[in-house]
Amino acid sequence: MSEYLPPEIITQILLRLPIKSLLQCTSICKSWNSLIKHTRFINNHLNLNLDKTSNSPLLLLRHCPKDPTRELYSLHLENGSFQEHSKPELPVQSLNECFRIVGSCNGLILLSDDYLTDYNMFVLWNPSIRKFITLAKPHVPKSPHHSVHGFGFDSKKNDYKVVRLVYLRQNEGQACPEIELYSLNSGSWKSITSAAPSYHIAQNFWAQVFVNGAVHWVASCKKGNYFRNVVLSLDMSNETFQEIELPEGLACELPTKYMAISAAGKSICVKHFDQNRHTLWVMREYGVVESWEKQVSVDVHVTPNFRVLQVLGCRKNNGEFLLERYDHGRKNAELVSHDPKKNTNEFLGIHTDPGYSCIVYYTESLVLLDKMSRSMQIS
Repeated sequence: MSEYLPPEIITQILLRLPIKSLLQCTSICKSWNSLIKHTRFINNHLNLNLDKTSNSPLLLLRHCPKDPTRELYSLHLENGSFQEHSKPELPVQSLNECFRIVGSCNGLILLSDDYLTDYNMFVLWNPSIRKFITLAKPHVPKSPHHSVHGFGFDSKKNDYKVVRLVYLRQNEGQACPEIELYSLNSGSWKSITSAAPSYHIAQNFWAQVFVNGAVHWVASCKKGNYFRNVVLSLDMSNETFQEIELPEGLACELPTKYMAISAAGKSICVKHFDQNRHTLWVMREYGVVESWEKQVSVDVHVTPNFRVLQVLGCRKNNGEFLLERYDHGRKNAELVSHDPKKNTNEFLGIHTDPGYSCIVYYTESLVLLDKMSRSMQIS
């Protein structure tokens, strides 16, 4: 075909092929191999894929069917039936019971091995091309500490970055953490502690999400005798922190109460658990404090013989929410899609050990194909 078509036409044809076909095309000839593995091609293919899947992204599910040391991953279509798309195989073994999924960005998943013991190991994994990179070890303080992480993309430098906030227990009253930033382009960590904000992120229940060029967490600071909660964000290009006010009902909660952040389309939402109720607040217009809206409130005993353990996330296409609930009869957990208007739950056919499920939005990409790394065999 290359003998009869101009190179630019061939490039446009290849850009519109799915990932699996492109991986096969790298074996056809050297020129196609070089083209497909070029950074410019990878970026152009990603942009086309993001436009195509903006309203119907995949969902990456991590669950543990029987034993927490056996973590399974699956990609699902964002449709009514939660149809399984593929089952990527985890390329590395956690030294804990399982990895923490820090976040997802442009086809990359950041895994951190810190659930029970922090081994300071980070893995960047692209399930689409079955390739991964184990990051260089960060600086580890000798004194007792806990760390919080974030993952996102610097669009100005075309660079993927990992941020690590380290809170020394001896300085907990001061709240300012030590901060390191890892750059995939440089392959190294650097300190940005001078930019550290005086906010604290809870050790046990932290979560992050990358939206609109910034990583976000729920954080708190002490104002006199009171605590004030906010959404803390880090712009991955400018490497500066900003804060977004929470609705009053969340801003004044004790920081020890469970609050976690996740994506809601191109904006953010905050999941809150208080006693016997899960509540989800959505920021309808990103950055506009007045647009916070209580989207759903689910009683933990919404269904007889079951207990809702967590709200995993909101679904884009049908207004439903993914829940993990505990079956008192079977003594295990299961995933359901909850319709708040009808107050109904549809079982999705997935059983899991309680508390180990995690769902993030995912877009297939070729990112990492141009990097020298440890990788699984591509077929």
